[in-house]
Amino acid sequence: MSEEKNYFAKGVEWPVIGFMAVVHIVPVVLCILYPSWPGVVSFLILYLITGLGVTIGYHRKLTHSSFDSPMWVNKVLAVMGLLSGEGPPVFWVALHRKHHKFSDLEGDPHSPITDNFWWAHMLWIFPKQHKVKLGALYGKWAPDLVKVPFYQFLEKSYFFWHLGLLAIVYGTGYYYGLHFSEAHSASYMAMSFVAWGFFFRMIWVLHATWMVNSASHIWGYKNYKTTDESRNNPVVAVLAYGEGWHNNHHYTQSAVNHGHRWWEFDVSFVVIMLFAVLSYPLKWVGLGKYRLAYRLRFYNHKEGKLKTWFPRKKDKKVKKVLSGSV
Repeated sequence: MSEEKNYFAKGVEWPVIGFMAVVHIVPVVLCILYPSWPGVVSFLILYLITGLGVTIGYHRKLTHSSFDSPMWVNKVLAVMGLLSGEGPPVFWVALHRKHHKFSDLEGDPHSPITDNFWWAHMLWIFPKQHKVKLGALYGKWAPDLVKVPFYQFLEKSYFFWHLGLLAIVYGTGYYYGLHFSEAHSASYMAMSFVAWGFFFRMIWVLHATWMVNSASHIWGYKNYKTTDESRNNPVVAVLAYGEGWHNNHHYTQSAVNHGHRWWEFDVSFVVIMLFAVLSYPLKWVGLGKYRLAYRLRFYNHKEGKLKTWFPRKKDKKVKKVLSGSV
């Protein structure tokens, strides 16, 4: 990097470096020492929960408001996203909104075009984050989240949530080993769950979603002409639950669906649709305000329009033709 772009001039975030070192080194050892199929299952379950916490919670709900939901649902999604290891919600949302404003231009927090692949992929999280600048970042790009005390609480208690999950994963593995495993001891299964469900799952989710910032701005195809190098990358779309259809997303940022063509399967959109469909009967009995997801902003690429699916009774359908900006 050039001198004027020496992002480490004011220091590094040693707690973040230490945290990342642990979650990258420990799984290599533990997964070799404690292999088990139940451990792999714990990985798959937590990969789904925490991965969707990022793609649905942090991204499509908190950042872009691509659908409406009760506050308690927003809080649950925020905790799910936090447990991915990608930072507290206000931090994630503020940086992501800034990314969209300056996508692949000077000011983009993580661009492989203005910087390089590895900076965009993960190095951008390591520079020292001074509280004054961080507060200014939050105030400018995530003022709506700053006003919510619960999100402030998550900011202060971030690492304790991970310790809590670690204890739960260990306890679940121990219980499984004690009552259901004939091949291994309770302590072995506890460590297997920790290895696969906590550590390996975390690095998997981190790199899968980080690839949206790096790989999906370098490799793939475009459905739309945008002002940046965002691309649709099928591999990233599979690993990150539909987030890899990145060119589509940059063209219609508030759309709940990132897949616009029939072959662009979007797991996150399917899950949001399930939330909306399964909770829709609440509307029939006068409990519509308790629906898990409604007012889905769906982009119809054939018409070039954003439409509202599952509206409330008095809602008017959105008829705005998107220009690709928030």
